[in-house]
Amino acid sequence: MTFLLYSLAVLTGAVFLMALTARFRRISGNIFLFSLVMASVLGLFSAISVLVSRAPVDYHLNFRMPLGEFFIGLDSLSAFFLLAITVLFFLAGIYGYAYLKDDHKRNLSVHFVFYHLLFISLILVVAAKNAVVFLMAWEMMTISSYFLITFYHEQKSVRDAGYLYLIAAHAGTFCLWVMFLLMGQHAGSLNFDQMSMSAFPDTLTGLLFVLGVIGFGVKAGFIPLHIWLPHAHPAAPSHVSAVLSGVMIKMGIYGLMRLILIIKIFPEWCAVLLLLIGIISGVGGVLYALGQHEIKKLLAYHSIENIGIIALGMGIGLWGQLYHNEFVALIGYAGALLHVFNHAIFKGLLFLSAGSVIRSTHTGEIDRLGGLLKYLPWTGHLFLIGAISICGLPLFNGFVSEWLVFRALFEGMFHFKMNAIVFSGAGIIALALIGGLAAACFTKAFGAIFLGNSRSIDNSHLKENPWEMCAPMAVLAGICVWVGLFPFTMVSFALGAASSIYPIKTSPIAAGTIISPLLMVVVVLLILIMAIAVLTLLKRISMKFLAIEKSLTWGCGYSHPTNRMQYTASSFADSILRIFRTVMGYSVAKGSSHVVEVCEEFIFRPVFQVIKFLSAKLKIIQCGYTQWYLLYIFVFLLFLLIWKMV
Repeated sequence: MTFLLYSLAVLTGAVFLMALTARFRRISGNIFLFSLVMASVLGLFSAISVLVSRAPVDYHLNFRMPLGEFFIGLDSLSAFFLLAITVLFFLAGIYGYAYLKDDHKRNLSVHFVFYHLLFISLILVVAAKNAVVFLMAWEMMTISSYFLITFYHEQKSVRDAGYLYLIAAHAGTFCLWVMFLLMGQHAGSLNFDQMSMSAFPDTLTGLLFVLGVIGFGVKAGFIPLHIWLPHAHPAAPSHVSAVLSGVMIKMGIYGLMRLILIIKIFPEWCAVLLLLIGIISGVGGVLYALGQHEIKKLLAYHSIENIGIIALGMGIGLWGQLYHNEFVALIGYAGALLHVFNHAIFKGLLFLSAGSVIRSTHTGEIDRLGGLLKYLPWTGHLFLIGAISICGLPLFNGFVSEWLVFRALFEGMFHFKMNAIVFSGAGIIALALIGGLAAACFTKAFGAIFLGNSRSIDNSHLKENPWEMCAPMAVLAGICVWVGLFPFTMVSFALGAASSIYPIKTSPIAAGTIISPLLMVVVVLLILIMAIAVLTLLKRISMKFLAIEKSLTWGCGYSHPTNRMQYTASSFADSILRIFRTVMGYSVAKGSSHVVEVCEEFIFRPVFQVIKFLSAKLKIIQCGYTQWYLLYIFVFLLFLLIWKMV
């Protein structure tokens, strides 16, 4: 715990120093880099030590706050999330420093200050053991991320995206305040350890779960509460998009897991709700992604898809917990947790790669790009690793966590009653569909951006970005491969964190027994790859003795093919999206396709219009006279007094 406190102290001290040295760009930047490295190393050490020992650590500060005390600590669950936070924040911060260092129009010290504040708030969210500390950190996370999202605030679309995020986040926070106040009133304390010892009645449990799903679901991006996410992620700088998608939205997942850990016993419909959320968010997110033609917006919708996969793991884990099936519960929770980490890694890699493309070409429109692999080889190949990982293909980390969720769903098919079997089967079908559609989407993205020829921009002047940007991407790609080939360590950490959500009464489940079938798949694929490599080498050796002619790629019968004679992102996805035309609101006009955001267009926009109309009518009470405002306060206090007396 000492190292975590040191990490918070380093970040806090750096915030003040960067604010004082804001006018000195180089000094402020050096403070940012040094403090980022120190805090990340200390945080990483704290997380790994708790995950290895599985022994929780706590810290009480000797002063009281209103409604509680400053009480923080780490257990296996919070340490697992802290591991993802520190790894991604460190690498994205290094990348961000290089990404923005040529921008001399803005004061980067302000950006670095809010980056550290977001880092501090995320650490406090996962470490908080008191509801007031949790909500204070939650609000700090919202405010600091708002200023990071609106970095390019001179653009109206960016300001609108930040405003939408702020409204959605505070609506969710209101639900969390109500949830924690109800829990604290029933338990007699706002400390999580005291709450976990209370027995909540079924009616209250259901209400708390619904409030938690709404409050945490807004941050996580559950459909239909996701409307802020596709706007905020493309608006922010790419390294900020990486931490928003990689770790900040996972705080919603952490909050739900912490709620499950505290309450323990839920009605069966809660597991059904989580599985339905997972199915809708997973399938809906990937279908919306298929229809996008801007790279960061496409990646934003894939965040919703992967949150759906995590919800599937949580849902089947909760169902196993309700059926007292330890194996299904642990595998489901472990699969969800491991996918939290894996998604942080490969989605961070994809957003950073997208930022490299945008920085070089000054556009993120997929239909304007093409042929970039020859000019940005590091970016292209690292993007490919991230794409393979997010598709859940073997030898990469996404396959491991999705395989665990599949395993939990299949175990549910064999061990549960009929209603649970139906939903487990629906989850299996949805997860398989998600994987296939994700593969189609990233085939479109990689092919249109990096293969073929440029569709509109001149690539001749392009060159690879500096090593400070490529190195963090390479490290993230290395983690994708490491977890895919050697999953034992991360699966063990995920099982330890899952055991803190649902403590097992029998002997612990070893990671080796779970992943042994998976390791057989990996070994077979490695042998196959080695055989292909040997055959390729033999072919190249034999080709040296033959005369080889080089010519243009076959142009399908055209004697003078042009750059326009190739697939675009729209045309590639058209045949798939037409199948889901009714559900997606998909339309084609003049060669371009458009996907209607059903929730935004038909639910939230009409509601916002009503609120805007009522706000205009109620504006009359903001008269500008102090006497009237004092009268409002007096009437409100009088109302509270009468209500209390009655």
